[in-house]
Amino acid sequence: MRLIIYIILIFLLYRIVRAVLFPKKTPIQQKNEPMLHGDETVLDPICQSYFPKAEALSVRNGNELTYFCSEECREKFLKKT
Repeated sequence: MRLIIYIILIFLLYRIVRAVLFPKKTPIQQKNEPMLHGDETVLDPICQSYFPKAEALSVRNGNELTYFCSEECREKFLKKT
């Protein structure tokens, strides 16, 4: 009986350690892969990641509209131009 309890405890410990060290990636974390959920995705020119257009920050440069995933990327872009 103790052996079964030890095996279960070791398995649970393994799962916890694995979840902490190797978390599953969410679609936002996956770079260079557009999301396929029906949402329109855009590419951030700074970090090269795809993300939903509805969550984007944007800057208008003349007639061109550029989208960014975060304020940090937007600021980097503005400093370059």
